Amino acid sequence: MFNQNVLIVKENEQIEGEELLRNQLVDIGCPKTKILAYTGLPYHIDRTEAYKVMLFLTENMDHSSMLVLQLHNDFPQIPIIIITNTIPSAQIIPDGADDWLLKSWLEPFLLKKTIQLASHRRENMNCYMNIFKENPSPMYIYEEESYRFLDVNTTALKQYGYTKSEFLQLTAKDIRPKSELEAFYKVNNDLPPDYLNAGIWIHTRKNGEVFYVNIFTHQVTFEGKSCKLVTALDIDENVKTDLAVKQKAAEVESILESITDAFYTVNENWEFTYINKSFERILKRTREELLGKVLWEAFPEAAGLDYYSQYHKAVNEKVSVHFEEFYPFPPLWLSVNAYPTHTGLAVYLMDITDQKNYQQKIEKQNRQFKEIAWVQAHQIRGPVSNLMGLVDLFNIEQHNDPENLELLARIKHTAIQMDESIKEIVYLTQKLES
Repeated sequence: MFNQNVLIVKENEQIEGEELLRNQLVDIGCPKTKILAYTGLPYHIDRTEAYKVMLFLTENMDHSSMLVLQLHNDFPQIPIIIITNTIPSAQIIPDGADDWLLKSWLEPFLLKKTIQLASHRRENMNCYMNIFKENPSPMYIYEEESYRFLDVNTTALKQYGYTKSEFLQLTAKDIRPKSELEAFYKVNNDLPPDYLNAGIWIHTRKNGEVFYVNIFTHQVTFEGKSCKLVTALDIDENVKTDLAVKQKAAEVESILESITDAFYTVNENWEFTYINKSFERILKRTREELLGKVLWEAFPEAAGLDYYSQYHKAVNEKVSVHFEEFYPFPPLWLSVNAYPTHTGLAVYLMDITDQKNYQQKIEKQNRQFKEIAWVQAHQIRGPVSNLMGLVDLFNIEQHNDPENLELLARIKHTAIQMDESIKEIVYLTQKLES
């Protein structure tokens, strides 16, 4: 049991009981050479040695709490048993101590049992504390009432950039920007005692850098105080990545909302997932009535047109498609560009009704030009040829030649034909201009 040294620490030189304590330690098997005694502070205990237990001799336990806490802070791995002359108030031992005995109770069996139990508790506590201190997640403990940090693990010190002594001089308020404090005060008061994901917060490092953390809390009793055990996971990179993605998405959405082309997306079930303002304007349908609805149910006429086959081709073959198609409700012509996505289909629609109407007008005019050209080629050219031939037959030498009268009659008839053809050309021209 006593292969390690036993420390006896007296509060001051006037404290009695050291000799009795030494004798009882020898009675329970502790070699005299393993019993070391020191008085008050400062002390010069060899920290390279292994120690079984520390027995702290005091007259009044309530008056020695600061000294006990300092001993615990200096030697956190060693169980501390207080040997006192008075029963503590409310029988609450000072922070840092593991057990206590009245000097009047001292006898070998009870002392041995108390050392065994205190050592066992300290071993368990040290095991749990090692789990806390060496935990790969940043963790710290703060007092609920004062927000003062009472302990912190190695990972948290690296995360915040402080030494342990620096960190323990701070409070939970000091690692937050001022803008977060009001919310922190409210949440701190409302936090349930059970384990809780307290959400995403902004913290600050020693160098002033702000970063995002995900906070998990649990109420614990530490050093006799009501405290919060906190795990603060650094999620700064993830949050900033998400914010950047959301910002880019907002920029894209802003662009899509500002373009004059109609744009929409559907998922793999052909349900509308996004609709821009131009779509609402061109198709005369609102996004409120369409989002989440199936394309072919919302626009049943499209299923019987080229939209259905072209969209399915884009999705099934993973290719972009371009086509022009008329849609009856409202009546308009659309130029369509559809692109497959990993979740469905993205579609741009351009209203080309005016272009189509203009194109049809040009085509109609072209047909009328062709008709005019045909009239010119056939209905004018024939009479002109006849007229030229009749003029050549006219007997200019003998004006009274009886055949001249017949020629004049034919010339007049041909001129009337030409006049009718010219009137038809004028009519077709006027019709074209209108």
